[in-house]
Amino acid sequence: MASYKELNEELEQMKAEFLTLHSEEEEREFGEKMERFVASKSPEDRKILAQAFVNGAKESCERAEKLYDETLRVYLEGIYESISWSYVARHYFGKSRSWLCQRINGLKIRNKEVQFTENEKKILLDALLDLSNNIKRTALVIGHL
Repeated sequence: MASYKELNEELEQMKAEFLTLHSEEEEREFGEKMERFVASKSPEDRKILAQAFVNGAKESCERAEKLYDETLRVYLEGIYESISWSYVARHYFGKSRSWLCQRINGLKIRNKEVQFTENEKKILLDALLDLSNNIKRTALVIGHL
């Protein structure tokens, strides 16, 4: 039986190889290679491989979420100074401006980086769209004065 570390390293090598593929044919061949790789392992090693795969997927998801949050801050940069974040925090989240800014900027609170939950991201999206619609309606009214 191989160790978790050994099997995880093999899996990482396979993942690195996968990232170099350029065509559907190469991906199909790689899938077959991966099936042979897994089939060549003992039942115990397959369980370890499955755990290593799940752990790798979780790490990838965490990196993707962090990247999303960093990207969110970059996208907000264009409007950041134009919006009353205090109003957004209070009106849409029922929270303080500092609470909202901590999440926008991904600050660490009690040694844990705070981020928006999926529901909070939806609330932020709805808030920005609502503000956008309010500004547009106001501009149209002013245009008709």
